[in-house]
Amino acid sequence: MSGEARMVDTGNDDVTRLSGEIAGHLRLTLDELGAVRENVRRLLDGVHAEGRRPSRVDLGGIRGELQACLGRPGHPMDGVGVAAAVGYLADGDYWLEWWRHDRRGGLEFVAHSLSPRSDLFYDYSARNWFSAAAASGRTEIVGPYVDVGGTNAYTVTVSVPIDTDRGFAGIAGADIAVARYERLLLSAGCAAPVVLTNADLRVIASNRAEYLPGDLVRADGAWGSLDVAADVFPAGAAWKLFSPALP
Repeated sequence: MSGEARMVDTGNDDVTRLSGEIAGHLRLTLDELGAVRENVRRLLDGVHAEGRRPSRVDLGGIRGELQACLGRPGHPMDGVGVAAAVGYLADGDYWLEWWRHDRRGGLEFVAHSLSPRSDLFYDYSARNWFSAAAASGRTEIVGPYVDVGGTNAYTVTVSVPIDTDRGFAGIAGADIAVARYERLLLSAGCAAPVVLTNADLRVIASNRAEYLPGDLVRADGAWGSLDVAADVFPAGAAWKLFSPALP
């Protein structure tokens, strides 16, 4: 925010607690993705040690781990998966293993057409959640965006690159529904409006109907701000919690 940003007095403790809860969600997600990344790396490096290129069957064992991630109590993820770098596998340019919760509380495979010849081709390599981590070589958290072709709802995706002794192999990623953060903010009981944004000041979630996902928060000295989990973001790219002064 412009000028000397300050957190409003009303609900200060509540907003600080919210920041800690959201940071906890992100760190837990990164812990899960770190474990997935290490297992994929181990599988791929094992194949390379045999002197051959990996194929899709070599990564088949990762399915059970992805399902286990979504089945653990208290996890914040709504979907999790692995996407291979284009051309990395010997038996297909594209490979995507992604799972999410279905409407009945079970798990379902997220099916996409991965054939470039198909009218429904899903080129995940062009999606920001993949391309950003591939380009930077570091953890990226993108969104909010509408997950077109997936849940068709506002989503945030956490992506970590997978590197092997042969270079970039793909990403491990997790989807977090924006609705999850909306429920968190609404249940916190804050008297003042509270808005969670990304580094570009686009609204992720809020506890007021007038601040919708994707809206741009305008600079105003009456808003106080608090960085959220700054340690898991690149410098200057942290999420923020804003709390405007009450009338």
